[in-house]
Amino acid sequence: MQQNRTIRTVATALFTVAAVLGLSGCGDVNAASAAGRDFEQLLDGVPEVADVDTTGSNTLPWSGTASASVLLDDDVTDDRLSAIVDRIGGFLNEQAKRSGGATWEGVDLTVRGFTLSVLDRRADNATQLELLASLEDEGVPGGELQLASAGTDGARAASLTLVARPGEDFLDAYDLARATADATPAYTAAVVTGRSDDGVDPAEPGEDDADDAPPGFPNWDGDARFSISSGVDDDATVSGDPDTTRAAYLAVAEQFEVIGATLTPDTIDLRIASVEDVAAATAVATGAVPANVAVEIQGGIVTWDDGDQSADMLPVVQALGAVPGVTAIAASSDRLGITVSDPMAGRAALDALDALPAASIVESLRIGGPVASGDPGTFSVSGSRAEAASLFTLVEQLTASGSLASFESSADRLQVDVRAADDATLGAAIGLVKAGIAPGTWTRIGVDGEPGTWWFDAANTITIDASEYADESPEETALRERIERLWNAA
Repeated sequence: MQQNRTIRTVATALFTVAAVLGLSGCGDVNAASAAGRDFEQLLDGVPEVADVDTTGSNTLPWSGTASASVLLDDDVTDDRLSAIVDRIGGFLNEQAKRSGGATWEGVDLTVRGFTLSVLDRRADNATQLELLASLEDEGVPGGELQLASAGTDGARAASLTLVARPGEDFLDAYDLARATADATPAYTAAVVTGRSDDGVDPAEPGEDDADDAPPGFPNWDGDARFSISSGVDDDATVSGDPDTTRAAYLAVAEQFEVIGATLTPDTIDLRIASVEDVAAATAVATGAVPANVAVEIQGGIVTWDDGDQSADMLPVVQALGAVPGVTAIAASSDRLGITVSDPMAGRAALDALDALPAASIVESLRIGGPVASGDPGTFSVSGSRAEAASLFTLVEQLTASGSLASFESSADRLQVDVRAADDATLGAAIGLVKAGIAPGTWTRIGVDGEPGTWWFDAANTITIDASEYADESPEETALRERIERLWNAA
């Protein structure tokens, strides 16, 4: 690839600062924690640094592992970017020379949609910055440039992920990543990935689609709606050839609307628009790949357990998929998990099941979603169909009272958080819980925004054993006694 712009790695007085800070944590028994503090101090006051997130493990006294992620402002200049990378590289270089203390597992720096690893060698960092400049000049909107230090044999692990440019798709992004890696000596053996970050597939009930990365940082471990990678499943550091699964994807796409795809050399996972077409699409994909390639195709908002579609459950999920507010369905031959937009949609889904004779095969049911549209609080009930329906009624009652903050329950366990209120309102909410669950249910009631967690076996009269909470604060003690009093009075 032609490199139109080069970011020069510069040597500055910052290197000396890094060297000094790199030695400050030598004697700390919690070596990883000290290394993290040193790193944060290293970048403290650097105006272009928007955020620093450090993690570590103090595995043994005076030893451990540390890592960090750095987020830069998008308008950082090339010279300042080089200086900051040089500062981090100098710090890592000094850390690597130490005979003890924490071992740094890596530092990732994110700027303008790209995440690149920073190493302890200036030449490696120059490679990273030059590659970043070249990709930005090519109009690539983002990606991940991961380069490990070379081993004693000269071999090094590397990976290159590129996001599709406007007007292109994930296959184009992969082709560009492959060509770029082949033209960059440090990346010739890299695992390359192309992706289109235009969303994610519907989450299965019980699955969290939230970004696990710190706020502001890209979540490169998350699943893009479309991705193709040369990484093989058994060893993600080994690069293979996904041409076979790519051809299978194209064969399916000729006949069906594909709304999600994850391709590797030995797997093809697709989501097509209609659950009715899953069997036919699976036949097309299976016929286009060798027997050792794993094929899984899901349809619409339905995810079948292990990809195995149940003919008996199909009419049930079809009916549920037509209910407004049902956003995802997980299904097997006798189990259902339903994600809804709010409790009102949950009631509509349960009513649809009750009206459907074919739903008699549903033995286990889970239903969950936000307490209200746009509300961070969630609810989840599970158990047999009758148990889940009974628990859902309690969710509705608490929601109608305005008291519910979050709710998670199975047949013998309940965790509920209610909103802070006076004794009358809080007592009414606790009374609903007491009346709505079976005696002996292992129960936790919390008040949203107030500290304290207490478990007890539900009974007509409870006594929460204070000896179990010897370290609680006076505020926690008062709330525990209040919950106990209101429960017993209900």
